[in-house]
Amino acid sequence: MAQFYSAKRRVTTRQIITVTVNDLDPFGQGVARHNGKALFINGLLPEESAEITVTEDKKQYARGQVKRRLSSSPERETPRCPHFGICGGCQQQHASIALQQRSKRAALHRLMKRDVDAVIAGEPWGYRRRARLSLNYQPKTQQLQMGFRKANSNEIIDVVQCPVLVPALEALLPAVRECLSGLKGKRQLGHVELVSADNGPLMVLRHTAALIAEDKEKLERFSHSSGVALYLAPESEILERVTGESPWYSSDGLRLTFSPRDFIQVND
Repeated sequence: MAQFYSAKRRVTTRQIITVTVNDLDPFGQGVARHNGKALFINGLLPEESAEITVTEDKKQYARGQVKRRLSSSPERETPRCPHFGICGGCQQQHASIALQQRSKRAALHRLMKRDVDAVIAGEPWGYRRRARLSLNYQPKTQQLQMGFRKANSNEIIDVVQCPVLVPALEALLPAVRECLSGLKGKRQLGHVELVSADNGPLMVLRHTAALIAEDKEKLERFSHSSGVALYLAPESEILERVTGESPWYSSDGLRLTFSPRDFIQVND
């Protein structure tokens, strides 16, 4: 008879413990020590104490969830975005910009095993030049959801504003939502990508079934009225440019043309 090895699941008692955070990791998690190992806790900053429950207990590290924060760091800030803490797009809006840069400089120092004098940083807000927004039609409410995924979930958080997007893209969100909600084929929409190029914004619409002529006309009118280059991406994955010219960026005197399918850094 064959015998198969089955690893024993580590059981967590979920008892409440009190910890004090002494560090911030590059992903915005507070780092404390408990039972001789690192304990990562979302939402806590260095010098803050809290009552937490241990949600995951591994051999080398553990994770915890805040039940009650007992103190506040002087570097804690009110998040600018109303979706922060629910949307999975950002992790550090509760920390000051100075603290974020220090934690990233320290992470770079650990990786390179040498001192790092400074971190190259752009604007703390309005820097993200590319975003993919999920779309999902809700039959009960007859509403089209448009937004980012909830942290550790497939649930879509309806996004009405996003302060990390470049202003030109953030300003487009209400108009894009209105346009897509008016399409007859909104049940067949998968996601929409917004990209800010040096020669203007562009929109890539992923759809799982052919669009009817009426919907294509609506999209083209929106493209012209909003000054947004339009690309359609059907299920076959063939990218069709409907309006606008090829996007490009300028860098060090060069004009770099790219396809919307190419990888680009979201922060220029």
